[in-house]
Amino acid sequence: MLGVFRRLIAAAGRALRGREGQLAIPSLFVLPSLFLFVYLLFETAKLSREKIRHQFALDSASFIEMTNYSDFLNRSAYVNGAFPQRIFYEGFYNTCIEKKNNTQGDCGTQGDRLYNILYKNGAFPRTDQAPPDQALDKDPVWFLQFGGAGAGKNGSPPDMGSGRLDLITMQDALDYWLSWDDAQDIYKLYVQIYQLLGSVEDAQYSVFKRLTRDSNHSFFQKSYWLNTNDRIDKGKQGAQGFENYSFNPKPYCIQEIMIVGNKPTNNPFQPYVQWGPSSPVQMPSTIAGCQPSSGLFQAEWVSPSELANMNAPRASKNSLGPRGYPIVQNWGEGLIDRNYFSVNFMKEVTCPAATGYSGAGPCVHATVSLSGGLLWPNPTPKFQTRLYP
Repeated sequence: MLGVFRRLIAAAGRALRGREGQLAIPSLFVLPSLFLFVYLLFETAKLSREKIRHQFALDSASFIEMTNYSDFLNRSAYVNGAFPQRIFYEGFYNTCIEKKNNTQGDCGTQGDRLYNILYKNGAFPRTDQAPPDQALDKDPVWFLQFGGAGAGKNGSPPDMGSGRLDLITMQDALDYWLSWDDAQDIYKLYVQIYQLLGSVEDAQYSVFKRLTRDSNHSFFQKSYWLNTNDRIDKGKQGAQGFENYSFNPKPYCIQEIMIVGNKPTNNPFQPYVQWGPSSPVQMPSTIAGCQPSSGLFQAEWVSPSELANMNAPRASKNSLGPRGYPIVQNWGEGLIDRNYFSVNFMKEVTCPAATGYSGAGPCVHATVSLSGGLLWPNPTPKFQTRLYP
């Protein structure tokens, strides 16, 4: 048996010696192909890495830039509604003005609240949907509007009428024991409040412009540059997506205020007489670009069509159309125009026509939108930025 195994082993050895060199020819093809495959993987990985890096940079820059818009709109919504309601509530809700006919009012026997009198005259916006001291955070819409004689201001755009506000009317002077000195104090405080609100809004808009259009959207460009290390001005192309749509906030103002109060006399039969200035008091300006002309700030407004552009709905649920501002950025210069296979992707690859960009080379694109809040009327500071791939 042992001899049989030895003869088999010897026969196998002779067979193998007869096939020497048969692997040499296939190896001449397999090994170079293997190296080419490795290089292909390496170049593909480089291309994918750069694509992902630039896509991330564009997404980040677009979101940051649109956040400047949402911050401005949310802050302006507070100035339009929540701030004046809170200020006038704190200052005038517990101030009661006695009626001359001694009837009860919303303060009981003490008369009516000055808070309600001023609201009826159209002096400030507030909500009637909830108690004035109740937080509005949980409400999807904050129904803050001017009341009574100021109802025209609740339009879009706000209607300032003749530009005159009767802060304390002749009828108020006839109905309430409101002295001329008190009427002047109310007037001075009112003007100070809305001068402050106008100054705040003017400062907010100045900062917004400096961060966006006045600096060619420097936040966008710097964010894109920090994430790609391209030229510092490379992001100008993507920033142009924010300039393709109009966004022009406009403050609306009143030009004059009239007040009337009761002034004592020496006549025993008429101890008080209604007194006011011979003509309405002209208002100072604390904010640039007032509509219809310079005056005391009342509300900030943006066209509904401009806000709709920031959240343009798709044609249907399954549509791939844009929703907001489409942002397109070309990339690859100096990065993918040379490789091991001598393929110039800057010439071979072009951006899809659907993006609206017709230049050579690949591109990344994103859509950024803004929605969820209201500026005027019913100013609701719930604007949120969303990014779509």
